[in-house]
Amino acid sequence: MIRWADAPPSPLRICPCHISFARVTLRTGLTGVARLPARPTEGFNMIRWSVLAAGTAVVVGAAFVTGASIPPKPSVGVGKGAEVKATVIGQKTGYFNMPRIMREYRRAQTAMVRINERTTRALVQVKGMREMYADLQKKHETTLDAEQKDRIKDEMLALKRMIEDFDREHGKRHTEQAAFFISEIYADIRTATAEMAHEHGLVAVLTYPDAATREEAESPLLKEMKLKPTACSPFYLDPSVDYTDELVHRLNAKAEGNRGK
Repeated sequence: MIRWADAPPSPLRICPCHISFARVTLRTGLTGVARLPARPTEGFNMIRWSVLAAGTAVVVGAAFVTGASIPPKPSVGVGKGAEVKATVIGQKTGYFNMPRIMREYRRAQTAMVRINERTTRALVQVKGMREMYADLQKKHETTLDAEQKDRIKDEMLALKRMIEDFDREHGKRHTEQAAFFISEIYADIRTATAEMAHEHGLVAVLTYPDAATREEAESPLLKEMKLKPTACSPFYLDPSVDYTDELVHRLNAKAEGNRGK
């Protein structure tokens, strides 16, 4: 039993008209003392306010007791020993060796052979004309006849202009053929790479220059180049994501199919 205050001893009997303290016993078992006014005319109002205060105390006390009696609910969340698994979204990347593609792609080989053959023929012709020019130069030095010297000099000048025109024309033709060849080969490799990446679920396909043969891989010059990279380049690549062989096969198969049409 909880008491708010102990009533002071009084020789009088409990009567609201003669005492200034009265004990109030609540339904919850709480016992308190409410001060009553000495004047009987104001006793009714003060008793009403005292009862209201006592009722408020009952509600607060009941809420306190009820809240204390309810066990706390366990918190919802991750347990102390539980493991949180993170979701990782992987992105698959492949690569291929560009020098190997250019060497083993048969269409690229054919185009390179044709360009090299034309260049070789042009060099042979230029070499012949320069040899003729050298012979005329020797005759011009050994000839004593002034008229013949002038004639040889005119021939040398005409031959020199011919060599210059040939070099300029051949250089222009060679540049145009190389540009056409590069555009065609680039389109082939780009298309085949995009198809391969789509089939394998690759988000990126990287290319890099490296040795195309085992002999080239052992070259000290190549190793020195790798030790002095001019830009960011792979130093190690997982062979499981090397798509060079598959890309070569795709390019050659597509070239054979186009040839049969």
